Amino acid sequence: MQTKRKKFRIYPADQHPEMMGLEVNKLGRPYHKVPRIFNERFDQLDGQLSIYFLKKYRVNTGLKEMQFQMDRWVKQSKIFSSEVGNLAFCIDRQLLLSALHDYYGLSQDFQSDKINPEEIAVSKTEERLLNKMALELTTLLCESGIFPQPLTIKADYSALITQWSYRIDFYLNDYSSGGFSLLLDGYHVDLLLSSLGGSNRQRNSNENCAALVSASFTSLPVRLHARLAAVTRTVAELAELKPGDLLPISLAERAPLYVGDKPLLTAAIREENGKLYLSDFSELIRE
Repeated sequence: MQTKRKKFRIYPADQHPEMMGLEVNKLGRPYHKVPRIFNERFDQLDGQLSIYFLKKYRVNTGLKEMQFQMDRWVKQSKIFSSEVGNLAFCIDRQLLLSALHDYYGLSQDFQSDKINPEEIAVSKTEERLLNKMALELTTLLCESGIFPQPLTIKADYSALITQWSYRIDFYLNDYSSGGFSLLLDGYHVDLLLSSLGGSNRQRNSNENCAALVSASFTSLPVRLHARLAAVTRTVAELAELKPGDLLPISLAERAPLYVGDKPLLTAAIREENGKLYLSDFSELIRE
């Protein structure tokens, strides 16, 4: 009796691939697959963010990388609500100031590596830009097809949430410092994970539905009748017919078959045990 050997791969402590710890309360739920959902749409997100920053802030940039963290505490964020629960947006102030200065075309001295956020007071313009960017980027990410259903994003000023189930960090090209983050509560993560295998389930459902429709269609009763002969007579000749009169009829070798009034096939006429049968079906040739 042969048994299949199991293979194990051992990595040195400093060379193992990136791993994500899974909390006890996440066991049985594929929280570790959230990065795959976002990474599969990397090119789509890159294109959408590039168009957004180019149109809104006249900045030619794109998505550089994404990082993922579970169970994160974030004190300051812009909290929004949807049909499912709460989600939030936060951005590093260094990136926000860089985008602000690029938008207004200020001096080159305000490059991201030269900006010290602690030395710059928060202005009304910066607050307005933060609110605008938070709503627009959160809506863009939620409408990018990541979630299995569209979400309506609204600002939630009454919610006080600091603990989030998932944090996704987005880093842009040409901005060496800082990024922005999307924060999700447990309800949004569950909605996100519900899309796993959804395409297969939808495909199976469509196939089953198509099979049922096909079975229902093929089981519909159809009345098929054949025209064995036709005799042309005038009304006067029909009026003179009496019981016992004979009409001369000659049967053709093949008879047309009809479904309703539409000719469909032709068949040969055969006699067996005193009964007429149709056989040798063939498609009716139409010019």
